[in-house]
Amino acid sequence: MFKSIQWKVLTVFLLLVISVMLAVGTFLLNSISKYYHDEFRTQMEQTVFTADFVGQLGTAASSENPKEALRTLLDSFTGRMGIDSYRNFYLLRGWDAAVLYAPDGAQTVHATGNVLTAISGQVGSSVDRRGEVMDYAYPVIQNGQATYIVYISDSKEELYGILENIFTIILGGLLLGLVLAVLLGLILSRTITAPIVSLKKRAEKIAAGEFESNIEVRYADEIGQLTGSFNTMASELRRTLADIAAEKSKVETILTYMADGVMAFYRDGSVMHMNPAARRMLCIKDEDEPFDELFARLGTSLTMNALLYLETDNTVEKHLTVNDTHIRAYFAKLTPDKGPASGIVAVLQDITEQQRLEESRREFVANVSHELRTPLTNVKSYSETLLEAAEEGSMEKNFLGVVCSEADRMTRLVRDLLMLSQLDYGNAIRKEPFSLPELAGSVVERLRLEADKRRQTLSFQNSAPQMPPVNGDKDRIEQVLVNVVSNAIKYTPEHGCVHVECMARLTEAIVTVTDTGIGIPEADLPRIFERFYRVDKARSRKMGGTGLGLAIAREIVEAHGGRITIKSGKGRGTTVRVLLPIYGTPEDAKTEE
Repeated sequence: MFKSIQWKVLTVFLLLVISVMLAVGTFLLNSISKYYHDEFRTQMEQTVFTADFVGQLGTAASSENPKEALRTLLDSFTGRMGIDSYRNFYLLRGWDAAVLYAPDGAQTVHATGNVLTAISGQVGSSVDRRGEVMDYAYPVIQNGQATYIVYISDSKEELYGILENIFTIILGGLLLGLVLAVLLGLILSRTITAPIVSLKKRAEKIAAGEFESNIEVRYADEIGQLTGSFNTMASELRRTLADIAAEKSKVETILTYMADGVMAFYRDGSVMHMNPAARRMLCIKDEDEPFDELFARLGTSLTMNALLYLETDNTVEKHLTVNDTHIRAYFAKLTPDKGPASGIVAVLQDITEQQRLEESRREFVANVSHELRTPLTNVKSYSETLLEAAEEGSMEKNFLGVVCSEADRMTRLVRDLLMLSQLDYGNAIRKEPFSLPELAGSVVERLRLEADKRRQTLSFQNSAPQMPPVNGDKDRIEQVLVNVVSNAIKYTPEHGCVHVECMARLTEAIVTVTDTGIGIPEADLPRIFERFYRVDKARSRKMGGTGLGLAIAREIVEAHGGRITIKSGKGRGTTVRVLLPIYGTPEDAKTEE
C-alpha cells in the first residue's frame, strides 16, 4: 500500500510541511530570544547607565555613607531600569560580589560571567542566550578598582512565556498544515496516479492479449502525452503481433508439410522444434530426447559442444542410417547478431532412393569397367600388331596409330573408373605409418624432369622436419600428390613456378601446391571435384585428362579422414592444399569450408 506513488506523493507533502514549519518555528523562536536579549542590553547601555547616571553613581560612592547613598540613588531609578516581578537590581561589593542591598532581600547572587567581568573592573554586558537569566553588571570604579557593582538581573520568565505561546501557535499551525497537506496531497496524487493506474490496467490487458480498448486522454500534460503514446504503442504492437502470428503460421505450415526434416536444439541440448518429417525419419514418436542422447543412439559421436564451437559459417554433414533409411544430416549454429550461439539447427534429407541409385550406378560402372578391360586389351594388342606390319607413312598406319591412342585413353579411363569403384566400396586403402615430407619430396623429384622440359621452376620446402608419421596408404597418397603436382605443371606456362611445401598444424599434416598457371574461374571451383567435370574440355582432352583425377584425389583423401581444398582465380594461379590427420584417422565427418 505505502509503496504506491499516491502515498509517496502524500509523504513528500507531509515531510515538506513539517520541514518548513520546523524551520520557520526554529527561526522565529531564535529571533525572538535574540531580540529580547539584545533589547535588554540596549536598554541597559542607552537608557539606564547613561553618563548622568554613571556620574551620580560615582558621587554617591564618594559620599560619607556610600552604601546608603547608592541604595537611595538606585531606588529612585527603578522605573528607568524596568524593575518588575521578573527583573531586579542588586548592589554588590566590588571585590567579592557580596550582596550589600537587594530590594527582594536576596543574600547572594549567582556569579555569572558578567559579575566576574565587573569584579575585574570592566562592564559585564555579554549576552548568554542559554543562561538562566539576562543580566548586566556595572562596576563603580574608585582608585582604579571596583568598589561597588550595580547588578541588574532578569529571570526570563516573561521571555519563556512569550516563547511558549509562540510555540503553541506554531504547533497549531503545523497541525493545520498537515491536515491541508494531506487533503491537497491526496487530490494531487490521485490526479497523477489515476492515469497511471489506467495505464497499468491497460498494460495487464495487453499482456493478456486484449488490444481492443484505448485509454481516454483527459489532459494535455506529460501524462496525457504518455497515454497517447501508450495507445499508439498498443496499436502498433497489435499489428506487429498479428504479422508475427501470420508469419509463424506460415513457417509452421511449411515445416509441417515439407519433405525434409528440420530440428532445432537449445544450447543445453533440449529440443526447440522438430517437424513431423524429422520424427518420421528418426522414428521418434512421443518423448523428445536431448541432442547428445539422440545422436549417440543413432550411432554417431557428434556432440552439442563440438558443434557450438564451429566457426561462424561452417556446417557439418553426417550420414545416418535408421531402419534401412539413409539420411543426410546438415548441422549449423543458430547465431544471433551479437553474442554466442543460441543453439543448433539440423536439416535431414531422406537419400534412400538416391543412395540406391548411387549403388546401382557404382555397380554399373564397376561392371562395365571390368567388362571393358578385356576388349580394350584385345583392341590394343591387335592394333599394335597391325601397326607394326603397316607401311611407314601409309593411311593404314595413321589410322592404326589413332586407334592405339584412343585405346590407351580408354584404358586410362577404365582404370580410373575401377579405382573410383574400389574407393566407393572401401577396398582400395591399406594403411601403414609413413613420412609425408619424404613422400612429397620424392614426388617432386620424380616430376622435376617434366617441369624442366617445360622450362618451369619446381621447388620443394619441408617446413616440418619433425612431423610424426601419417597413418595411411602411401601408394594412394602418392597418387594424390602426383595428380596435383602434375596438374600444376600441365596448366602452368613456360618459365612459370610450381612450389610444394609440407607443414604441420596441430594434429594435421598439410601439403600445399602453389603454381603461377592459368588458374580456374571462380564459377567452376564448386564443381572442380565432380567426376568427369572439366573446366576447358577441349584443352583437357588434348592433354590426356579424363576428368576423374581430382575426383579420385578427393575420394582418397577423405577415405583417410582428411580434406583437400582449392583456391584459384582465372589468370591468378592455383593453390591446392591436402590436409591429412597425423594421429590416427578421425571419424569421417565432412566439414564444409
